[in-house]
Amino acid sequence: MTWQFWLAFIVVALLSINLYLAAAVYVDAKKHGLDQLNLSPALWAFVTFFFPLWGFFVYWLMHHSTLAIRERPPF
Repeated sequence: MTWQFWLAFIVVALLSINLYLAAAVYVDAKKHGLDQLNLSPALWAFVTFFFPLWGFFVYWLMHHSTLAIRERPPF
């Protein structure tokens, strides 16, 4: 096998991972709505596709980490 095959394989694998992460973020953001930073699910998916690790990490921080703003229980 030549190096072109492996290069094409790696490029296809990385694009597949980017597409999967963007789709997962889009579906999850659609479920949450516009609650964090008033960004649409399509914009979250766009950012995650073109900046996969940073976009996914920032999305996770904003929506699923303990840093996310949650409704406070009434006192």
